[in-house]
This record gives sequence, structure tokens and C-alpha cells, in this order.
Amino acid sequence: MVTAGVDNDKDKVAIIQKLELVDEIQRLGVGYHFEAEIEEALGTVYVLGGESFVEKHSNNIEFRLLRQQGFRVSPADGFRMFKDDEGKFKESLVSDEQGLLSLYEAAHVAFHGEDILDDALGFTIKNLKSIILDHKPSSLFRKQAEFSLSLPIWKCIPRILARHSIEVYSEFHSHASHDRAVILKFAKLDFNVVQKCHQEELRELTMWWASLETKTRFPYAKDRLAECYFWINGAYFEPKYRVGRLILAKCGAVSTLADDVYDNFGKYQELQLLTDAIDRADISDVESLPDTMKDIFQAIIINLFKEMEQAVPETGPTYGVGYSIQEFKNMCRAFLAEARWRTESHTPTLEAYLIDANVSGGYPFHCTAALLGLPAEAAATKEAFDWVTHKANKMVLASSAICRLQNDIMSHHFERKRMHVASAVECFMVEHDVSDEVSANFLWGEISKAWKDIAEEYCQRPTPVPIDVMSPTLNLARVISVMYGKGDAYTHPHLLKEHIASLFAHPVPL
Repeated sequence: MVTAGVDNDKDKVAIIQKLELVDEIQRLGVGYHFEAEIEEALGTVYVLGGESFVEKHSNNIEFRLLRQQGFRVSPADGFRMFKDDEGKFKESLVSDEQGLLSLYEAAHVAFHGEDILDDALGFTIKNLKSIILDHKPSSLFRKQAEFSLSLPIWKCIPRILARHSIEVYSEFHSHASHDRAVILKFAKLDFNVVQKCHQEELRELTMWWASLETKTRFPYAKDRLAECYFWINGAYFEPKYRVGRLILAKCGAVSTLADDVYDNFGKYQELQLLTDAIDRADISDVESLPDTMKDIFQAIIINLFKEMEQAVPETGPTYGVGYSIQEFKNMCRAFLAEARWRTESHTPTLEAYLIDANVSGGYPFHCTAALLGLPAEAAATKEAFDWVTHKANKMVLASSAICRLQNDIMSHHFERKRMHVASAVECFMVEHDVSDEVSANFLWGEISKAWKDIAEEYCQRPTPVPIDVMSPTLNLARVISVMYGKGDAYTHPHLLKEHIASLFAHPVPL
């Protein structure tokens, strides 16, 4: 699995300890403080690691951590030893509960064609669901397994993982070693300090939102500022990204207003005029627009485009604003196409639908605008903006597909109750004359493929651009696992209430 063998038992112990320490630090949400140390530690594991402990769950942690760090590791050798002579996973693995759970986590960081990881995922899901029933709801393993089955590490927002891990470690590891106790104490303090930063940002955004008089000017639109900030916070939570979060949250909030105008309010002819005016981005065009379109046009041109231009000099070069504005214009063009389909009661093929829907979902725009917030010392270059806006960018396309398809699956039944553009579920149903269940299952398969696209781009060095540039796109895909994990939480925000409270309202008890 790695490049060299382990010489003695002391090396084996050292490797396992390094892996467990890195895993713990990252789970607890403080890995961003130790990026250089983690890189060095995993580099050492990559060189010195061996296969002497493949029957232990350390092998699974090793594979996941190294792959997430970009080291070229293959699952073939290490995971083949988990199978019997008939090519099936050994039933004896079920008795090692932590090993089974770590195998499940490792299986998510899969590339295309890695059948052994696909098999491992099916095997572990089946057995974990069975095993947890043998445990009390309050047991450590059941809490770990239920959380992981809902939000595996690779697909989980880091901040939610951190809060969960801190609570679990506090409850079940109160008698840990001195070093572990120090790490846990540090994680608690860090969580609360960062939470204070986020609270201040929410206060600033609330004042900005109130200044737009959205409830009066846009009574038909969703008021989702807190949910929008939660979404953006998932892209990057670290204090150094403060400016980026403020920019991106404003982008998300105004995008939601625009989406509701196109989706619920404007007539098609009015929307055509609005889209053309946005494309020109000339504030003098406001007088030529219908009264119904003037407020949203001003919100976009004055309150969004101008704010981006004013904020970016704090972080880096301003040329990225032009890239971001162009992606916003593309998004509005996609909104207009969907409005035409709705007006004409047209159900396109799935392929035709996704050409526009992946753009109207907002992720090409948000992945681009996220780069505006990179701090000066890691400012995104022109090459980075060229990368994120390239039409064949596999990672952005995959993140956009995850957003659109999972949104459509979870909101399908609700949206059918009102006049709405056909969803991906309906497009596939009509095109292939199948039930909505068959359609949804197909789309879940497409989501799985998209996650593999992301893994292949993010988890193999050398990456086309620095990891700091790629991470927001990965993290925005992770947000979807929460936002549309158990329903459409953006439309029905009560589904997010617990997460928002734990991240932004309630500090971790010390």
C-alpha cells in the first residue's frame, strides 16, 4: 500500500500513533492549526508505513488520511487481505466494530473503477446498520456509527464533525491520557473562539440584510440569511477567511432573491428584460425596467457587484471580480431558460436539463466567488480563476451535479404541488417512462459518480491548482450532505435548526 516496509515493532507503534493523532486532530476541528505538521507526519507514514497491521483498522485510517492528503495510494493490496478465497469480505471483520467503521469511512474516498471500495461500502453499511441495534442508544459505538452513516467524514462539513467529535470525546474519553486531554481542551477553546468570530459576522450580515429592506421589497422571497450563512460557513470556517465568508454570504443571499424572482414572481417577458439588463450591468438600465424588476436589479448591481469590488482589495487582486460577475450572469441566463420551460410546460431530457440546471444551482458562481476571499498570502491567481471557471472543470461540474441532483431528489414531491420547472427526477421519469423511485435511484448513482470525480481531482498530487483553491469547491459539495440529507432544509429551515444552534449559538461547555 505504501512505499517501504516497517522494520520493527517500534516503527509499527509509531506509525499507528501518528495516524491516530492526525485523525483525532482533524476530527476535532483543529487540523488547520497544524497543516505543516500533519503534512510532515503523513509524509513519514507514507515512506515508513507497512502492511504488517493490515488486519487492524489502522490500515483503513492510513488509506483515508493519505488519500485525503493527496498521496498516491491504492486500495488494492491493503484491502484485498480483508477478503476470503471467494472474493467476499471476511465475516470475521464484523467482530471488529471499530475496524468495520473505519473501513466504511475509507470506502467513501473512492475513485472510479475501484470495485473493492464499492464492495467494502456495501458490506460495511449492511453490517453497521445491523450491529448498532445490538448497542444501547447511549453507547459510544452507536453514537459514532449513527453519525457516520448519516455523515461520513469525507462528505461531512468539518465544523459539524468537530462539534460532534468534541461532544463524543468529552462524554466517553474523560479519563484519556494527559496529551489527549490537552488536545480536547484546546479543541473546545478553539471552537468557542471561532464561534465568536462567526457570531460577529452574522451580526454584520444581519445589519446589511436589514439595510436592503428585503421583507418589504421582496415579500415573495425566502428569508434565509442564517441558513445562507450556514451554507457559506461550510465552504471555509477558519478565521482567516472572514472577508471571503462575508462576500460569499452576500452572494448567496442575493442569489436566493434572484432565484425566487425568476422562480415565483416575474413574468417571462419581464425576466427577459431583467436578464438582458444584468448582462449589461449598467445601473442606468434601471429606468427601462418594469417596476416589478427594479428592486432586484438594484440589489444585484449595487448591493452585490459593487460590494464585491469594494471588499476584494482587502484580500488580493481584483480581477477575480470580473470572473465572478460573469458566472452570476451565466446563472441568471440559466434561471431564464428554466422560466421558459416552466411557462411552456416543457420537460426536457435529463441531459438538456442539467446543462442549465447545474448552472442555475449556483455552484459555478459560488465556487468562483469563493476564491475572492482567499487571504492575501494565498491570493488566487489568474490561473486559479481560469481553472475554476473552465467549462470542463471536473470538480466544479461534480459539485454542481451533487447540489442540483440531491436538491431535486429531496424537493421533488414538494415542488410538484406548485407550478415549477420539471426537476431532474421528472425529466428522467418522462424520458424513460419509469417511476419516481427508479428515477431517484438512478440519480443517486449519478451523485455517487460525482463524488468519485471530486476524489480523483482532489486526492491525487500534483493538483492543477493549490489545495486552498480547490477546498471551497469540495466543501460546498459537503454542505449538500447536510442541506439536502434528510429533506430540503433550505425550503424547510427547521431541519437545520439544531445544526445552526450548535455552530453559532451554543458554545461548547468547558
